[in-house]
Amino acid sequence: MHKLKKYWEKVSADPVKITEMEEIVCEALEEVRGRCPRLFWDTAYKLHCVAYGPHFDEHLAKKAVARMKNVDGTCGEHWTFEETNQLADQQGITQKADWYYVMNMLYSDYSEIYGSDINMYIRVAKAYMRDPDAPEGKVFDLWLAQMEA
Repeated sequence: MHKLKKYWEKVSADPVKITEMEEIVCEALEEVRGRCPRLFWDTAYKLHCVAYGPHFDEHLAKKAVARMKNVDGTCGEHWTFEETNQLADQQGITQKADWYYVMNMLYSDYSEIYGSDINMYIRVAKAYMRDPDAPEGKVFDLWLAQMEA
């Protein structure tokens, strides 16, 4: 049997065959998910990073934020993705899904301390995301580690 990469090269010009191969691989990964979860999640992480880098995408950020239990007794987002995008633009933040997650995480965990001072949330979120000794992907990787714990 050829190396699997050769199959991709062979069909690279045929969108129908590429879609068929994608379906085959996705079905196989779902089978792996049930039999070897660690391999599945490691592979899913690598695929995610190819697409988005070690950062949230909008869908996953919204899913993560929706699961937050806030100290004020509410659940989920305090600021919408659109609201945090406006703030991100004003602050020169390019990783908008990470920003959305961090802003809502700070509200979720520290609203009793920061209250309604949006400027405090912005300053802390910027410091958190621009930590000079943290690796790229700090926000996403710390969330993943929390999910595994």
